Amino acid sequence: MYIYYVGNLFRMYLVIRQAHGVYVSFMFVKWAGETGYYGLKWVASFIPVPYKELGNKEMYYEIETLDNDFILIKNIS
Repeated sequence: MYIYYVGNLFRMYLVIRQAHGVYVSFMFVKWAGETGYYGLKWVASFIPVPYKELGNKEMYYEIETLDNDFILIKNIS
């Protein structure tokens, strides 16, 4: 009768060991993915953003004349 309980305890041990292995493997894959993503994001942050060109100001700014008194320039982006 006690052999039956020992067998159940051993099977429970195997299930816990398997679940722990799956958890550790998942956390490793998650860590590797996040580290790679944030590493690439960090490298991409060093790529400079080009300056806005004055020749294409209509693409970047909205220009209005109010009451023929002054010019209002709004930044679109």
